[in-house]
Amino acid sequence: RCEHFGVCGGCRWQNLPYTTQLDYKRRQVIEALRRLGGITDPPVEETLASPDEYFYRNKMEFSFGRDREGVLTLGLHPAASYTEVFDLKQCHLESELSNQIVAAVREECRRAGLPPYDVREHTGFLRYLTVREGKFTGEVMVNIVTGDGGPRETEWSELLRTIAEKIRAAHPEIRSFLRNINASRATVAFGQRDQVLSGASSIRETLMERTFEITANSFFQTNSRQAVRLYGAALEMADIRREDRVLDLYSGTGAISILAAARAAEVRGVESLAESVRNAERNAALNEIRNVFFICGDVKKVLGAMAGDRKPPTVVIVNPPRAGLNSAVIRSMLRLRPRRFVYVSCNPTTLARDLKEMTERDYRLSRVKPVDMFPHTYHIECVASIDLVPADSTGPELERP
Repeated sequence: RCEHFGVCGGCRWQNLPYTTQLDYKRRQVIEALRRLGGITDPPVEETLASPDEYFYRNKMEFSFGRDREGVLTLGLHPAASYTEVFDLKQCHLESELSNQIVAAVREECRRAGLPPYDVREHTGFLRYLTVREGKFTGEVMVNIVTGDGGPRETEWSELLRTIAEKIRAAHPEIRSFLRNINASRATVAFGQRDQVLSGASSIRETLMERTFEITANSFFQTNSRQAVRLYGAALEMADIRREDRVLDLYSGTGAISILAAARAAEVRGVESLAESVRNAERNAALNEIRNVFFICGDVKKVLGAMAGDRKPPTVVIVNPPRAGLNSAVIRSMLRLRPRRFVYVSCNPTTLARDLKEMTERDYRLSRVKPVDMFPHTYHIECVASIDLVPADSTGPELERP
């Protein structure tokens, strides 16, 4: 469907029927659990399809560069290249509005003569463009990541402000137009400080009747409509009761904690990034949630401090980064002895490794639900339920080789 297929490395599975993609992703999870988790017959359900096969992303990052004639480009990197940038005509993962915004930013920056950043020389100005869109609210954020303008900082900053006002006037859906300043050599699409060029400093998105504030560097699930189903699957597996005390590890900006709060007596979220914790606290206040509390700290240390709690959590939800959990964290989690763990994973291989350790003694893997957040890519998320086995249980355990 996409004219850039074969050049761009983003949608390598776009040539496969979507039903085939879903089947392959389920097989990927099963194989990981068998080979790395040692589970002969893993209880993996059918892959939960994304409600949108195309135009599903609420966030896309683009890079500035130059073509062979020295003309500014704005688009994506060809597969296996981190220095070249091809001009993007249309991406089928983002909305048509987002495509129009990319084209407008490219045209206005060319007209203004703003130079792209050179990774090798650490010179230039324009580095990245991020477009974020609330799929349920329609609010849009445009964020241009630049270097420090040096002696031309004032001039280039004013040019960006003029560009922002012009593009916002043409696209009133844009609520926030920002500049994020990254003066380091790090090739990342965020910086050390923000500058509001036009409009507000944030946008909002809704999930399951809750409202969330999104800032320039906030983490938020990239597929909003499928995030509703991912979190729905996690909450269904958690089967939270009114008397439950829920612990949400790697809680980020608080989405799972806030959604779980309506069902539980109390929810505690643990997150190491201070900015994410501040976002989570604002989101809780925004939704008038009073039974959720956020702890800023290293998960391993916080779990160690909880070991002597008189009222330990009864349900633990964990949503770690791709690297998964380390053994010390797993051991500390198991000492809490909740009746259930719910593991939300974006990496089947680390999920399988961690489940092997979590289910060695008193816990049993009961369900695994693959959730397709990224159609046309090989990425797959999973939700797994790990239950405490009663001391007098005589039921069959999952067979291991």
